Amino acid sequence: VVIVSLTMSAISVFFIVPLTILFFIYLSNILLLIYQRNSEVKTDPLSDVWDSARKTIASFWDIYARIWHGYELHGVENLPEGPGILVYYHGAIPVDYLYFLSRLFLWKKRLCLSVADHFVFRLPGLKLLLEVMGIMPGTREECLIALKNGHLVSISPGGVREALFSDESYQLLWGNRKGFAKVALDAKVVSIICY
Repeated sequence: VVIVSLTMSAISVFFIVPLTILFFIYLSNILLLIYQRNSEVKTDPLSDVWDSARKTIASFWDIYARIWHGYELHGVENLPEGPGILVYYHGAIPVDYLYFLSRLFLWKKRLCLSVADHFVFRLPGLKLLLEVMGIMPGTREECLIALKNGHLVSISPGGVREALFSDESYQLLWGNRKGFAKVALDAKVVSIICY
């Protein structure tokens, strides 16, 4: 009985946490759709018009981060006031990165544009959330434009490979991915490595 209950608990935790995160991601998108419809917002998703909706979603994720994971963020004061590139480790489910984006927006009122893999944009029903939160496919040209417009841009050079094949040692699996360094040099901005 003890072994069965432990096994069932492990299986439920294994499935419940990712499903809960997925549920909250889609709930965030639904809230944005409601905001867009009620406010009749037709402006650029990165404009300040969306800040109240961003603040609501960021607050939601921040509360979830504190309660579920005890998330803390240190060193935000070291981020540049202007443009910069944040380079981070890509875990299996980069939920800690979502928490970072939320806390950064709440504390600094700053949007950090994020480079995501192309498959993210094929996920159904997330288009508005991706646009409002500043998630982009991240070609070099797009990153340079974002940096020249004064944004922080975050990149995980290890991407899906790092997410799928890394282990608890958190070894960086960047391979020959050095595009972020070239973008930083071209834009003449600071690169900050975050863990």
